[in-house]
Amino acid sequence: MSEKQQLYAHTGLLAAFSLFLFLSFVTAEADSVQRVMITISEVIGCASLAGAVISLYYIKSSQRFMILAILAFLVPWLVYGIGYEAGLDGDTSYVWVWFISLYLLLVGGFIILRMSYKKTEEIFKLVPASLMFVNAILFVYLIFIHIWWSLPFV
Repeated sequence: MSEKQQLYAHTGLLAAFSLFLFLSFVTAEADSVQRVMITISEVIGCASLAGAVISLYYIKSSQRFMILAILAFLVPWLVYGIGYEAGLDGDTSYVWVWFISLYLLLVGGFIILRMSYKKTEEIFKLVPASLMFVNAILFVYLIFIHIWWSLPFV
């Protein structure tokens, strides 16, 4: 597989992951449909993460920073997915460790995404910018959930 084909494959996997992630939030009312969408997005996300790790070995040009951007995008979502599957909620002990780790991963991810935007070439420059936008949505969502779980009347 050529370098450009690998980059297109990773872009397609990220688009599919983002689509099913969005559908899992949209179908929150129907529990069984949401579980299916979450499972599909987890499978696609894990395949994309594994492919990105493998591509780090094969891609040696400056396009390697796009693969780093993909990893910086997927790792916070992986931690979020682990917390979701583990059933973390407001009553869980030491839930603040989960939030602190997610905040640190997201801030580190923003830094890597910004660096990779500057070093990625051609049309692939759009990928780190859009990934930064989606991670910003996750960051705002986590701040909202963290504040909501910290309220005394909940």
